[in-house]
Amino acid sequence: MRTSPSTSVLSRRLAAAVVLPGLLTSSLVLIQPAAAGTGANAGICNGVVNQLAHRGTVQENLLKAAAKKNADVIARLLAERAPLQEEKDRLSAEIAALEGESDRLAAEVVTLEDDIKTAESDIAKLTAASEATSAAETATAATLAKLQEDKANLVAELTPLQEEKAAAEAAAEDLRVEAGAVAQDIAGTQDSIDAAKAELLALELAAAEATEALADKEAEIADAQDQLTALEAAAAEAVADVDAAREAVEAAELELDRLEVAGEAAGDALQKQQDLVDAENLILDGLQDISAEAEEAATAKATEVAAAQDQLEVLQMAAGTAATALSAKNAEIASAEESLEGLRADALMAAEAVTANIDAAAVVAGQITTITAQITAANAAIAAKQGELTAARNQLTTLQANKTALEGEIAVLTAKIEKNNGAANGLITQRNEKQALLAAVDTQITDQNAVISALQGDLAALNNQVSALNTQLLAKQQESSSLQQQAAPLQATLTAANTAVALKEAEIAALKAELPALGEALTEANSAVAGQQAVLDGLQQELTAAREAAAGAAADVAAQVTVVAGLEAELPGLTQGVEDAQQAVTEQRADLERKRTTLESAQAAEVLAAAAVEDKKAELSTLQGQLPALQANVDAANEAVAGKTSQIVALNLIMDGFVARLGVLNADIKATEADIVSLQTRVAPLLEQLNQLNDEISTTEAALKDLQSQLTALDGKLTAAQETLRALEAQKKQNKDVITAQKSTVTGLQAQLGAVQVKINAIDGTIALGGCAV
Repeated sequence: MRTSPSTSVLSRRLAAAVVLPGLLTSSLVLIQPAAAGTGANAGICNGVVNQLAHRGTVQENLLKAAAKKNADVIARLLAERAPLQEEKDRLSAEIAALEGESDRLAAEVVTLEDDIKTAESDIAKLTAASEATSAAETATAATLAKLQEDKANLVAELTPLQEEKAAAEAAAEDLRVEAGAVAQDIAGTQDSIDAAKAELLALELAAAEATEALADKEAEIADAQDQLTALEAAAAEAVADVDAAREAVEAAELELDRLEVAGEAAGDALQKQQDLVDAENLILDGLQDISAEAEEAATAKATEVAAAQDQLEVLQMAAGTAATALSAKNAEIASAEESLEGLRADALMAAEAVTANIDAAAVVAGQITTITAQITAANAAIAAKQGELTAARNQLTTLQANKTALEGEIAVLTAKIEKNNGAANGLITQRNEKQALLAAVDTQITDQNAVISALQGDLAALNNQVSALNTQLLAKQQESSSLQQQAAPLQATLTAANTAVALKEAEIAALKAELPALGEALTEANSAVAGQQAVLDGLQQELTAAREAAAGAAADVAAQVTVVAGLEAELPGLTQGVEDAQQAVTEQRADLERKRTTLESAQAAEVLAAAAVEDKKAELSTLQGQLPALQANVDAANEAVAGKTSQIVALNLIMDGFVARLGVLNADIKATEADIVSLQTRVAPLLEQLNQLNDEISTTEAALKDLQSQLTALDGKLTAAQETLRALEAQKKQNKDVITAQKSTVTGLQAQLGAVQVKINAIDGTIALGGCAV
């Protein structure tokens, strides 16, 4: 049956509408379209294509039914395919994500392996560096111990030399102090000698004055004795003259009697007048003699008063000198006592300074003992702490070795497990046990590192403590040395002060010992002055009386001269006759008068001589009475001079002893300084060696501290590197486990994806056949 062209065109369009989507879908999923079987035994397809291929022609109603049926099948298949496609896309995305994550984890594993290798290399380097540093630390510690041993030996060699040098210096200082004290003693003794010489000069002057006064008095006595001898001779001559004059007077009187008898008548009146004149002349002569005697007595008494005044002045000068000497001695004693108070105060201050120095030295010595004990305890603690640190490091080395062994065993077990594809439960159990042991070892290593860090911190703190204590010990030793150096000058100052006090007390005692003699000298001088003043007062009273008597006698003589002149003026009126007789009488009388005058003069001379002898004897007795006091003054002055001379001799002897002692001390000082120079020559190189050893010890200690710090830092770095390695290995293991799990997951997902793809392929094949079942 023919079909119209329009029907054929419509049928082709419907067939294309049904077939093209299936073809496009099949091409999009890259699945080859399913082909209908063409064999003789193949089933008959309900689809349009197969109908056409089977029959060659297609009925319109069948074509519509087939197209509708195919469209329903295709719609159903497409509806079934959509979730499958979504499942496929999801599975593909999960697989891609898992594969990307696996690739990332694999790359991270590679990186981690590189990091692990780097960490292992770092650990090896740090371990080598730690071992090298530890060896260097041990070598440095050994070097330090050797240097400290050398230092101890050098100090042992140097200490006695320094002690000997210090003793020599102290001895030299003591000698210098003693020499200074001796020099001061010499100066003080010289001052005392100078003062004693000045006092000796004053005493010698006083003795010379007293001796001069005694000599003057003895000269006066000698003069008085000579005068007494002369006066006694004159008195004897006066007695002889009186006797001769008396005889002459008697002869003249006899002659006068004869002449008077011859011229008695003629010259009765004249004789009467002449007798009156003679009587008045006699009176005048007597008055003149009395006046002369009074004048001589006044002159002699004035001479005695002048001599007594001179003697009084000498005695007053001696008393003033004695009072001045006593006042000067009291002033000197007061000054010495005032100086003694100052010296006692200085001695007390010096004693207090010595006591304070001793107390401070004792306190510092106690502090040094305490610090030394603390240093010993700290060094013992350091040694113990170093032992603990060494033990901890040994334990850490053991733990790290155990860790390495466990990691090797775990790696072997892991390899076996992977070789058996995880089907070895016994191996896994063993690996889990090893991993638990490894975790415990890691914990122990961490704890041990913490212990080592703590020990290193404690060791550093102890080292710092020892350094601080050494600094304190050095400061205290320097303080003790300074106090010891101050002790000798302070003790020397105290000794000098006590010596000065003793010398000043001895000087005061000597000065006070001189006071009684000076007081006695002053008392005797004052007594002599008082006695001489009494003598002078008596002489002055006698002088006044003598002068009054001389004035009265002179007045009487003047009056008598007037009377005599009046009487004699009456004589010229007598007669010539009487004159001849009178002339003879007068001549005889004149001769008699001369003889009488001579007699009277001799008698007056005798009286005067006797009076002069008595006065001179009284004066001599007075002068001789004054002589013992003056002799006592001379003896006291000579005794004072002798005492002061003895004192000067004693002071010179003391001075000679001080000078000799100073010479010995200077020789000892010179010898001691030579010993000090010798010791200094021996000590200087040893001190230089000690300083070099101290520098080397300081350098070595700094190097040891630096090595310890480096070792601590290396231990910290090694611990950090080991922790980093463990973290990297743990992360690597975790990544590998994740990768294995992801591979297993991808395998399952790929299996699911394959199943989904099979379903999709089946659907796509059916769609590609236009809904025909494959």
